[in-house]
This record gives sequence, C-alpha cells and structure tokens, in this order.
Amino acid sequence: MRCAIYLRVSTNKEEQKSSLDNQRDLFYRYIGDKGWDVHEFYVDVETGTTDKRASLQRLISDAKQRKFDVILAKELSRLARNGKLSYEIRDIAQTNRIHIITLDDAVNTMEGRSENFGLYAWLYEQESQRTSERIKSSFASKARRGEFKGSIPPYGYNVVSGVLSLREDDTPIVVRRIFQLYLQGIGFDAIARTLTREGYQTPSQTVGKKNAGMYWNGSTIKLILTNPHYTGDLVQGRETTISVTVKTRDKVSLDEQIVIPNTHPAIISREQFQMVQDMMNGRKKKRPKCKKHLFTNVAFCADCGKSLWYIKHREGYVCGTHLKHGKHACGQHTIKEARLISIILDDIRELSRTLDETAVLIKIKATAEKERKIREKQVAELEKRIIRLKDSKNALIKKLVDGTVSDSDYQEYVATSNHEIQQLQAQVQQHRFSSQSNTQFDLERLKNEIQSFLKLDELTPEMLHQLVEKVEVQADGTPKIYYRFTTPT
Repeated sequence: MRCAIYLRVSTNKEEQKSSLDNQRDLFYRYIGDKGWDVHEFYVDVETGTTDKRASLQRLISDAKQRKFDVILAKELSRLARNGKLSYEIRDIAQTNRIHIITLDDAVNTMEGRSENFGLYAWLYEQESQRTSERIKSSFASKARRGEFKGSIPPYGYNVVSGVLSLREDDTPIVVRRIFQLYLQGIGFDAIARTLTREGYQTPSQTVGKKNAGMYWNGSTIKLILTNPHYTGDLVQGRETTISVTVKTRDKVSLDEQIVIPNTHPAIISREQFQMVQDMMNGRKKKRPKCKKHLFTNVAFCADCGKSLWYIKHREGYVCGTHLKHGKHACGQHTIKEARLISIILDDIRELSRTLDETAVLIKIKATAEKERKIREKQVAELEKRIIRLKDSKNALIKKLVDGTVSDSDYQEYVATSNHEIQQLQAQVQQHRFSSQSNTQFDLERLKNEIQSFLKLDELTPEMLHQLVEKVEVQADGTPKIYYRFTTPT
C-alpha cells in the first residue's frame, strides 16, 4: 500500500514541533508493522478549519491522480476541523478508491469503520468554533486593557510588551509624508509611484515578509490613510470573521469597536486624519464598469510579463507595470490596437494562401513529427529518473523502521528527493502540454476555419481566441504573436 501521511499542527511553537515529531514516530511504527510504503509526508502548520493549506491541497491533487492507496492521519481533526471540508476529502477519496485511516481507530474505511465519520466531523468543527469564541473573548479583554493584539503592527510602529512604539527609522516620516501628499491632492497610485521611485521599503519589506513586493501600491496607501492608529488611539476589533469555516471578514460598526485613546505616540494629528477622511469621502464616485477590450488578457509585456492595459486616448495598449509603478519599473511597450489587428489579419490571410502549398504542409507535418519524437524521448528519460528516485525513497523507509537510517538523514533525503521529483514532474507536464498545443492539430479543419474567418471584415474575439494564444510586445512596440497552430512569428 502506498501511504500518503498527513501531519498538521496549528502553530510553530516548540510544543507543536514536538507534536509533529511524535506523530511521525507513530506513523513509522504503524507502517513498519503493516509492511506498507510511504508515498509522501504532507505537513502543514496551519489551522484545520480552512482548506487553504498548501500540503493539503497537494494531497487532494495527488489523490485525484491516484498517486497513493491510503491516507493516514492521527485523527480526523488533523485532516479537517470543518464539516464541509471533511466530507469533500472523504468523497474525493471514495471516488478515487483511496482509503482513509486514522490512528485513533475512529475511521478506517479499509475495515469498514466509517459509520461515525459525520459525527466526528461535526464534533471537531464545534470544538473549533468554541475555541475561536474563547480566543476572541481573550483578545477583546486584552484590547480593553490597551494591548495591541494584531499580528503585525501598523507601518511606522513596533510592538513592545503589547504597546505600540515608534520605529527608530524613517517609516514614521514616510507616514507623515503620505498624509501630506494626499492633502495636496495627489492620489493613491501617484503617491505609491513616488515612494517606489525614491526607494523607500514597502511595509511588507519592512517587517521581513517572504516574497515581499518591491513596489508600493495604491491599496497600501489607502490602508495607511484610513488607519486611526496613527492618531495615537488604539482601535481594535474593526473586522470579524463570520465563523471558523468561513474566512470572509465583516466590518464591525464604529460603536462596537474597542477604542482606547492616547495609548501610544501619535504620528498624525486627529485634525489632519479627519481632513483626509473627509477628502476621501468627497472623492468617492461610482465608476462605470470597466470595458473589456479585444486584447485584454491576450497582450503582455515582453519584459515584465504583465498584462497590457488599454488606454482610450492612445487607442492602444501600454504595459500595466509602467502605468502603475512608473518608467523605472518597466518601459511603456506601447502598441496601437489597429496596428495589432492589421498584423494578425494579414498573417491569417497569408497563412490561408500558403496552406494550399504541398511543400508547406509537408514541412509542417515533418516539424511536428520531429518535435513529437524529441519530446517523447525527453519525457521517457524524465520518467525513468522519477521512478529511480521513488524506488530509492521507498527502500529507505525500511531502513528507517529498523533503525539503520536516522530520522534526520531520512527527512533530508526525502526533502531533496521530493524537490527533484516535483521539478521533473513539472518538466514532464510542460513537455506534454507543449506537444498537445503545438503538434496535435487538424490541418484541414484549421484551413476551413481560417477560410470562414476571412469572410469577415474585422478581427472578432472568436477569431482572436481560437487562433492566437498570446501576444508579447517588445520595448520598441514590436509584437511577437504566438499562434495556436505554429511557432512564434
């Protein structure tokens, strides 16, 4: 039996880390007694009430591909503390003939013990709901005592013993400047471009977030301008979750928020803060629904890879990164819509004319066949390497059970092997996708479709999306068009 072993703890605290180690030992003994093989360990450090867990999503994806025969968990609550999610996991397992076994013997579909599945799913969700209410109550009590309970302090502040204090850097100065610029009539995006151009770290970079963006955004500026903490007042409980299983947050009315005045140094005066709120309310207006233009989500910048935005007065497209963050982030990559339409229509007419030529047809077929053979050979080699790595992993579990290999050595080998396997599998998928999109097409059907399109006088969305995969626009405005039936031109 190929076992997918799911381990989960809620936090990174030391006692939780030891819980992960204990869970691993339980599974090693269980698998050793059964003589089964480890497919993979799926580990999450996250609450069980949500499905937004990277390893759980990977486990579900692998289950749909039937990569293993049984899911092992310490108890059902490790997989989910959400009744709906528990049933979804069960249904996916049943559909793909995969068993679920929990080490507490509450669930074992291999032995037919699943009659109380719904009861356990309900109990674990109710337990999470009660825990959530206790945590909310505890946070509210601490907030009323003037303690800051957010996970990350507002930009410009640190948290020392539960109290906000000014950072000893230029962030408080940046906050004041943001308010001043807005009061001068400068908008969110323009302020963001100014701070990016001048090299100030973003809030995410300041607190050291992983994958923090290097560009300021208008949405970040708006959050700072609407944060009442900058007046020196502690305002908490502004939003709340609907339930432990629904992560949508509702705004809390002002009279129900917890407001403790003068708990920390102010960066902005109350008068200045209120002036900004009044200006923002005065600027609010109903925006018409954005019109989707012909090359929306089709035309991209060749340098940064972002979508091109249609600009009405230019009658064409410009790089979205350039418009949002300025020329230091990326060039304009401008192209007129009419020019792009003309180029594509000319290409289609030319293709329609040359498709009748026998030499061209033979060349296309020969190229397609050559590419197919190359990709098949590459896929075969990649799959052999994947099988060798998986065999090595499966052999190592036996050495782990009898103590020949230490847990740390095993985990290091598994982590390295898993990373390499994932890379190889991604390459296999990429080769297969390329083969399907570039070599598997019906030339006669393509010719008939193009002939029908030529009866039209304009490039319609139907024509565009059937014939064009994407368009990349170079810095000088030259388009590189990726057709669905040939190589880029």
